[in-house]
Amino acid sequence: MEALGPELANKVNRCSLEHGKLTVVAESSAWAARMRFALADIGPVVARLEPGFRELVIRVRPRRGVSQR
Repeated sequence: MEALGPELANKVNRCSLEHGKLTVVAESSAWAARMRFALADIGPVVARLEPGFRELVIRVRPRRGVSQR
């Protein structure tokens, strides 16, 4: 969250680090795209803050009340 900065961090719904994989869940596809660009540039910062970091996955939070067909 620190690596994202305040504007992007406010758009994160959840963040977890398991087995070296950092998963960030964004509130929309637009914010997910912005996070991908931002995190691509600051990978070394994330690695410094989280020594176990090896892989980044960004997902979009599913919308509530939308039916799947």
